[in-house]
Amino acid sequence: MQLTVGEELAHGGAAVARVDGRVVFVEGALPGETVEAEVTHRRKDFWRAETREVLEPSPERVTPPCPYYGPCGGCQLQHLDYSRQLAQKRQVLHHQLTRAHVEWPLEGIQVLGMEDPWRYRLRGEFHVLRRARQVSLGFYRKHTYQTLPIDDCLIHADVIVRSLPAFAAAAADAAAERITAIQLTWAPGTGDLLWAPYPPGSADPGFGRRAAAAVPDLNLNDDSIGMDDAGRHFRLRPEAFVQVNARQREVLYGRALDYAEPAGSVVDAYAGIGMLSARLAERAERVACLEESPYAVRLGELNMQLNGCLNVRYRRGRVEDTLPSVELPLDVLVLDPPRAGCAGAAVDAIRAASPDRIVYVSCEPSTLARDLERLCETNRYKLTGVTLVDMFPQTYHIESVVRLERVA
Repeated sequence: MQLTVGEELAHGGAAVARVDGRVVFVEGALPGETVEAEVTHRRKDFWRAETREVLEPSPERVTPPCPYYGPCGGCQLQHLDYSRQLAQKRQVLHHQLTRAHVEWPLEGIQVLGMEDPWRYRLRGEFHVLRRARQVSLGFYRKHTYQTLPIDDCLIHADVIVRSLPAFAAAAADAAAERITAIQLTWAPGTGDLLWAPYPPGSADPGFGRRAAAAVPDLNLNDDSIGMDDAGRHFRLRPEAFVQVNARQREVLYGRALDYAEPAGSVVDAYAGIGMLSARLAERAERVACLEESPYAVRLGELNMQLNGCLNVRYRRGRVEDTLPSVELPLDVLVLDPPRAGCAGAAVDAIRAASPDRIVYVSCEPSTLARDLERLCETNRYKLTGVTLVDMFPQTYHIESVVRLERVA
């Protein structure tokens, strides 16, 4: 099927074409291109297609440097010039806001990209592929749960990639046959490499020793590691969330601080292990950290002690359950929820707390837009700042930080 696609990418990285009024999401195509595509999925409301040949290429098309690009499901935008990746992501974010009736001009979205958009990931999950007696590590093939073995990944840190053969060899031992995936986290500065098997507890007692023997210059750990961030030191476990792009983490949290202008009473909701909380604590009188995960709470309390943040207190529980107990008035509320965004009850609790400013850090533009629409109902809050911070170059993922100010 020959298709000419429109001028924007959809959220997910596919180009958009129309056939007899039906939307077709065309993977592998770029805005403005004419391609020969094969329809792979037919649904009532839309079709999905895969580009087989580019007939009229876009001038923004580039040759993907990764030999696994296409079959691998990890990256979606390597064939698009990086500056245009940023422009397209801004379009997607603006489209999501507009769909939710959140008014903000496209040109008002500031975009902060990377000077070098490669080798930025400090954490990755690698699936185990067993073929006869040979074991490889890799990623799922696009749209499948079949593992594609890899020797390198251009968006992961060199240290992680260099350790893959050692972990593959360790997993080849008969004692490790229960392991289906391995998570690796590298800590620049300390040089620690944290590993964790999946399912949890599936590694035999000798697994770590076998891997460490093959990479003796790395400090391998299976419990927790130290990670330096902005002159501070944090402990991190496999279960705990961490922003995986350390170079852009500084940019993201810097913008969040600029938007927050912390001074008096601050709440850090979905606080995790406290990397942003410690920064807020330097400027605020007191910080209440709300966090549901028991692992993150324990690490967060330890990290506040390690960094001398005596004005920070953790409260374990869901935001909707813990926020009502925070002492009012509340000057600033910072949110960094998971991809699903805020529960409806959490939004209600936020509106009831009525902070002067809300700073929302988001990794999913559709749920961000939904939550902003709820928060701005009845003109209680107005949007006063939107920044896209590119934490995940070469992929469709969009990280952003926005500021809301109370109107009345």
